[in-house]
Amino acid sequence: MLVSNSRKLLAVVYDDGIAADRMLSELGYALRERRIAVKGLVQRNTFRRDRTKCDMELEELGSGEVFQLSKDRGKHAGGCRLDRGAIAAAAALIGLRLDDDCDLLIVNKFGRSEAEGRGLRETIAEAAALEIVTVVGVPRRNLEVWRKFAEGLFDLCEAGDTRFLASWVKGHTGCDVAIRTFASGRDGAEAAAPQAQG
Repeated sequence: MLVSNSRKLLAVVYDDGIAADRMLSELGYALRERRIAVKGLVQRNTFRRDRTKCDMELEELGSGEVFQLSKDRGKHAGGCRLDRGAIAAAAALIGLRLDDDCDLLIVNKFGRSEAEGRGLRETIAEAAALEIVTVVGVPRRNLEVWRKFAEGLFDLCEAGDTRFLASWVKGHTGCDVAIRTFASGRDGAEAAAPQAQG
């Protein structure tokens, strides 16, 4: 399949957030290992037997800095545990580095905060203005909001279509990457990640 290099923004649409997190993490780590100047955020999820929800961390790929994304509200907590301060800090870190050398930006999720105009929304817009190649995970429930935000200036990829994702990335960076298709569910849900740098 031919990939157009004219659009520098790719939306990876998913239904399963755990599998999408793992796939985008693998993409980010593979590019970093190949010395591609990759920046942005990938999410790591760790399940604990005494918790109903997973622990979440964000890693900024350019610096290796890790942000604790989930607040520990006890083992029976079922509601939102998202630490919006961590997202703001991560967004600020990326913003400081966007005008530096950056071959590709990964934003793991165009989530509720972004759909409401907060979170990493401005970071994505700034990257587009700077014509930085950008890959964004988009939950299917937010796809219509995404379409309005990105105004048709993006390519679209289903999360399971790893061949298209690898081809698109190669077309924009020249780098070959092998990306596995991850199964749904909790088993093995922790992204295999190298130790944070620094």
